[in-house]
Amino acid sequence: MQYHVGDLVLWYKGPVPARSAGEFQNRWFGPYVVTQVTPNNVVALETLDGEPLGKPININRLKPYKSSDLPGVPLSPSSGSDQDPETSPDVPIALTN
Repeated sequence: MQYHVGDLVLWYKGPVPARSAGEFQNRWFGPYVVTQVTPNNVVALETLDGEPLGKPININRLKPYKSSDLPGVPLSPSSGSDQDPETSPDVPIALTN
């Protein structure tokens, strides 16, 4: 899998300790934004608020983020979008009374 700057990803933070009661805990966290990609399969990530993570992550611990992966976490619009969602014909408009 190739990641590019700006991609949203989930990060696998590893197995839960054996004595933990969290056998069914979610181990995928995010979404995070890819900010740098190196040739040796390592990426730098930051939160959606723009705070960088302190260490680079191997791409084997990442998966692409889909809005259905984490319910309740809205998918933020991509930075390359130049369309206004309120005037775009492809985006349904919510009607309020």
